[in-house]
Amino acid sequence: MATQEELKKALSLISLEWGRQNNRFDKRSNFIYRVETVDECLQKAREMAIDENYVLHRWYNYQTSIYCEGLFVKYGAQKEKQLYNHDIDIYINEIPYDVKLTVYPAKLKRSGEILNLHNRDDKNTLIRWMYANQSQEGRKHLKNRMFIVCNGENTYQNLALKSDFDIIETRISGYFHFLENNEPNKLVIQDAGQEYEVYSDIISIEK
Repeated sequence: MATQEELKKALSLISLEWGRQNNRFDKRSNFIYRVETVDECLQKAREMAIDENYVLHRWYNYQTSIYCEGLFVKYGAQKEKQLYNHDIDIYINEIPYDVKLTVYPAKLKRSGEILNLHNRDDKNTLIRWMYANQSQEGRKHLKNRMFIVCNGENTYQNLALKSDFDIIETRISGYFHFLENNEPNKLVIQDAGQEYEVYSDIISIEK
């Protein structure tokens, strides 16, 4: 796992625009799971002739997600034993979840649809939007997901919030306190005319 110093270094180098993630570039840049420094990441990108900014974004997102998973485990979750399980990262009270560290969708902000991520109905609205619009192609699945949503004022602040582990830990700790007296959130999502019942929730990260 990368150090926080390496994550800060990556953040200082990343361009805010990186395009849409796709299967072809993901397959060519899967070395991001095996390197722990920015320099290694950039060297591999050059060797594979892949856009360095695309690779840095993927590596930064992967490393910050690993940190988040570790914080869930710290407060009582169990880590999935199969390292590259496509659908499961952790178990909370024996319920499997895929952890998705993401940002509040810019498309919704541009449309003027600002949801209150401390309100259950608004959270469920965003969860349904995330299932319908994020993690498509080879990353798509319709199983349980835990969304860690960075809700900053701009693109850079959203990226920085992904590695602000003090805030993230506070919110994750609060979520486990919430579960002591509340049932996990369950809802129905739709895809291609079919309905799926999933456990899913949002932990909002903001300054």
